[in-house]
Amino acid sequence: MTSKERIKHLLRLFADNAATEEDIKEMLFLLRQDTEDKELESFIQELRQETRNETLNMLVDWEGMWESVRPPAPVKKMHWWRVAAAAVIILGVGSYFWFNDRAETSKEIVQSGTVQELSKDIQPGGDKAVLTLADGSQIVLDSTANGRLATQGNSEVIKLSNGQLVYRGTGDGKDEVLYNTMSTPRGGQYSLILPDGSKVWLNAVSSIRYPTAFKGGERNVEITGEAYFEVAKDQLHPFKVSVHSASGKESMQVEVLGTHFNINSYNDEPLASTTLLEGSVKVTAAAGSTVVKPGQQVQVTEGGKIKMNPDINITDVVAWKDGYFIFRDADLKTIMRQIMRWYDVEVKYENENIPNRYFTADISRNKTLSGVLKILEQSNIRFKLEGRILTVMS
Repeated sequence: MTSKERIKHLLRLFADNAATEEDIKEMLFLLRQDTEDKELESFIQELRQETRNETLNMLVDWEGMWESVRPPAPVKKMHWWRVAAAAVIILGVGSYFWFNDRAETSKEIVQSGTVQELSKDIQPGGDKAVLTLADGSQIVLDSTANGRLATQGNSEVIKLSNGQLVYRGTGDGKDEVLYNTMSTPRGGQYSLILPDGSKVWLNAVSSIRYPTAFKGGERNVEITGEAYFEVAKDQLHPFKVSVHSASGKESMQVEVLGTHFNINSYNDEPLASTTLLEGSVKVTAAAGSTVVKPGQQVQVTEGGKIKMNPDINITDVVAWKDGYFIFRDADLKTIMRQIMRWYDVEVKYENENIPNRYFTADISRNKTLSGVLKILEQSNIRFKLEGRILTVMS
């Protein structure tokens, strides 16, 4: 068995929660010696797609193994610890956390340890949304039985067995077009299929307003917050998304023919962004417009200026849809904004001068709040929960 084949074998054991401490130590040792290899990187990505192992919780002395395999002199071939960290993070091991303390210019791999349990834990969010019909009446979707919920113009509103909302034409020839709005609260997310077959996923604290049937030359919808779209292709009828702030002011417009993309436009985030997975979109803001290509992200500032973000991982951007928080050098306040929206808590800071730490990790959104906080506490950040008020203690 070649060195590369052995590394793949050990990575496979690690992903399947079958690796012993000696296996992991050998894996780190071989990763240290190997040169950068696209085939190996590709294999790790394949493992990531195959498994998001939430049961892996081995008590591993990472620091001791690090010392045992660390070379006596700097290794020029590759930064082996980066690959080792990637093996932990990419495989979705929620119980390990790699953080980067820029103030101390140090990088560590740490294991979540014992922390004081929260007196009353908070469960993660789930499928929750309110549907507002054209006449202003509301339907709480998470507590409503499956089946036909309403008739809106020439469309029936149906809740499927998987909880998804779908609009189906009745074929009665009515020309009336009504508008519905779906809104998610804190701790909520939901998905729906629009009348043209386009699919939409709403993140927490988000909304989408849309017609119950698309008429005329364009398909127009409006959103706030964050949404992921898979737009049905229709060359003759462009699909346009108007992105609004909570006050109702439009911040940007995204025009597509058929594509997959993510829009993030929360009011408490510094920038609004559109990230393209496939197809092509045109983003228009106050200061101009630009065409976005797959794998790119366009950001819009508060003043309407457009700029391209060259350092973006599209898988990380849409991880929320697949049930994960993915942080890449994220500062604490960025992380806490996501926690606030998903766990429906108010976040306060005991001291605004919090140490300037940056975090990288994959964490399941199915974890309880305490499960996430245990990981964060490994960087000497402490928390206090009183009711639904979470205080960051520094």
